[in-house]
Amino acid sequence: MKPKSILCSAVIFILILGSFPYSDLSAQIQPEPKVQQLIKVDPKQIEGKSPCNCLADTKVITFYENESIPAEMGISSGVYTKVEGYRYINITVEFDQRTAAEKPVTLSVMFGFSSTAELGSGKYFNFENNYTNSADPIAIAASGKNSWMGSPHNISRYTIRIPIMAPFIQVFPYNLESRARRVTIKAYLST
Repeated sequence: MKPKSILCSAVIFILILGSFPYSDLSAQIQPEPKVQQLIKVDPKQIEGKSPCNCLADTKVITFYENESIPAEMGISSGVYTKVEGYRYINITVEFDQRTAAEKPVTLSVMFGFSSTAELGSGKYFNFENNYTNSADPIAIAASGKNSWMGSPHNISRYTIRIPIMAPFIQVFPYNLESRARRVTIKAYLST
């Protein structure tokens, strides 16, 4: 056979097969249709949570935003903030500091069982390491000493991470320096 006649025969063969709308051959080469299934999710189930419940629940709390603290004094908002349902709190304190020699802003933390400070406590015992001696309670406090970030920033910043010990929390910043300062305190809660 000549190449021209082979080409003509192939074209005629393709035209003949194409004229049969649902031939067995065409059914074999057609791809299977993909079926999409949609999952209906109740928005109430995922409100404030990751959709897969595989990530930690988190929350940011602002205790003080650029608040003035008088010289050598502490301040209190008088408000206990609800932290129930979280395991840890990371509290970041930032304050203005002109030189490394200035005294820091310290932070005390109190946990309570209600928004009115029921059984509010700022001291705790830790017996996780099979401690056998008698012990004194430890204050939940942190110092901003050695947290100065230098000039030209002229700020100090530090973060403390502690477990949640009751459903409500209040923080108390203390300015140990002999001049007024500005302080910002925010917290990051996680499960």
